[in-house]
Amino acid sequence: MKKSLLTFVLFSAAAANLQANPEIPRAVAQNFGEAVASGILLLKGTGTTGEPSEWVAFSRDAFRQEEILRIAVKMEGPQWNATASGAGTKVLSPAPSRKIDFSQLRERSADARVVAAKAAALAQTTFASVDYQLAANEDTGSPEWGLALKDETGHEVGFCVVSAVTGALVFQDWTPKIATSTPSADSDGERAAKSVKRTARKAWNWTDKARTETKGFFRELFRRN
Repeated sequence: MKKSLLTFVLFSAAAANLQANPEIPRAVAQNFGEAVASGILLLKGTGTTGEPSEWVAFSRDAFRQEEILRIAVKMEGPQWNATASGAGTKVLSPAPSRKIDFSQLRERSADARVVAAKAAALAQTTFASVDYQLAANEDTGSPEWGLALKDETGHEVGFCVVSAVTGALVFQDWTPKIATSTPSADSDGERAAKSVKRTARKAWNWTDKARTETKGFFRELFRRN
């Protein structure tokens, strides 16, 4: 099962070059301008068995720095199309502090998935779908992929961070589906390691709150004739 899943992922990656990533800021720039495209803080692609056919881009408003714009980017026919999907001060809370430098992007989402699949195989963990996030490292500014690996029920069984520049596996954490019945007496080192993992995972919990806050100016700004 593990081998077949890994084979499928490796095969899918070859075809995935048609799907994804530098095309996203291009679509945003085409519809909303370079200022919005250059202000993207986060890309999200949710719950897919392969490459997402829809991404959500969160961008800092060039004219209202306290506002974040939510933009849906979908594959429609042969090309990606970007449409307005919300805006406000709390659309993404918390939000990454750095903008994504797409000129540094060397590894696409499909490449990151292959890295995560190999790590999952080594960890003897199987997964059915992946939630993708792309953001800049808070310290270095380097773009990184965060991948939440989920089983058939939607339960997160693993989380990996992969450098979008080098393809290196930066961080991994594997969550057992069934907890042990008796808690183990962890050493100080084990507790510290678990704390580091919890902190690293929490740093990627950027919450999309677009449905709870949508400003009128956004609809006016991006109104279609």
